[in-house]
Amino acid sequence: MNEVRKLLESRFPGLHARIARTLVDSEARYNRRTQQSPSQFLLEHTQHTAAIAHTLATREGVDPLLPVIVALFHDAGKFHEGEYHRGDVPEEEHAAVLASALLAEYGMEPADLEVVLQALRGLYDDRLRCNEASRIVQDADRLDKLGALGIGAFFTKATLRGRGLVDALVHTLSRELTYALAAPRSMLTEAGRMLACEQSAKTIAFFDDLLHELENCGIAAFERRNVVVQGDFRTRDGTRVSTMQVTVVTPRACPECEAPIDVAHSRARGVKCETLKARFACRACDYAREISFCLPVFA
Repeated sequence: MNEVRKLLESRFPGLHARIARTLVDSEARYNRRTQQSPSQFLLEHTQHTAAIAHTLATREGVDPLLPVIVALFHDAGKFHEGEYHRGDVPEEEHAAVLASALLAEYGMEPADLEVVLQALRGLYDDRLRCNEASRIVQDADRLDKLGALGIGAFFTKATLRGRGLVDALVHTLSRELTYALAAPRSMLTEAGRMLACEQSAKTIAFFDDLLHELENCGIAAFERRNVVVQGDFRTRDGTRVSTMQVTVVTPRACPECEAPIDVAHSRARGVKCETLKARFACRACDYAREISFCLPVFA
């Protein structure tokens, strides 16, 4: 992360610290509104993503300045006006508006500013063009969610949301394993693909071991169900994919009465992504849970 700081200080003195303050203030406002404990998870994730983007850009032979700046702003709209993903405006649009004002203030050339704004808006909207900076930052963002870094973030987010281990696995492990499985096919740079193959395997192996240990110790028994979702999925290069494999993690049996669990799923178009919604419910009692997450986008 020191390389990122030094790079920005050499070109735009004071910008790195200004972005950091903006991110900290944004998360603090959200935490106050929702009465959550103070945290700086957004800043930490952003710093990780910027450092990985610097590494990927260097390996790809690209000047890291613009990818790093895009990385530093990529989640700046997440807590817009103290809300989390409120309304129909993608968070990347809020980030682009913030970046436009701040980078103009620091004297960024109009052509470079346009690259940054295009990269932010196209980052996770599969309908928009993905430029070089956007490709690097997308990969960096996804790599921070894989391997030891991603596993650490999984438990940090669970703690911030007040979830215990089993509750976190019920609500979010399906997304983590689906993304890990798809990661090598989702990377847009060669350097990202090389790292994703290794980190994806680590992620899946860790959670497999965790689920195995939980069951052996008599704590909880989970089942990984592989679901093939049919559809017309758009890739970032414009081709189409007709099927996608999704991992849905459910209790092996109802934790209340031990009856079998049924799973149903559906797919819907969200603001900027295809969303999977899954519901698993007990056949004999009222136990039921619903989860939803954006489906991975392939390169």
